[in-house]
Amino acid sequence: MPVEKINVTLPGETLAKLRRLVPSGERSHVIAEATSRYVEERTQKAVFRQVAGLWKDRRLRTQSDVNRLLKRLRGSTSHRLTRLLSRG
Repeated sequence: MPVEKINVTLPGETLAKLRRLVPSGERSHVIAEATSRYVEERTQKAVFRQVAGLWKDRRLRTQSDVNRLLKRLRGSTSHRLTRLLSRG
């Protein structure tokens, strides 16, 4: 994946902790990973808000409920695909 160089401003205390805990050659990777996780979480929450109410009859009240359902659905799809592909 291509990377771009940017400038960011961090609170002094956060930067001090980062410098203390993460070696200088790994800081960009740590910041990129943390940012990626944050963006993914925000994306999931946005999608959850968009689909909230679509499955009222399934009692999906929290993101954990939705995640469990999606995991089950994805697992059953994966199982069906594996079974179909093994038939040749």
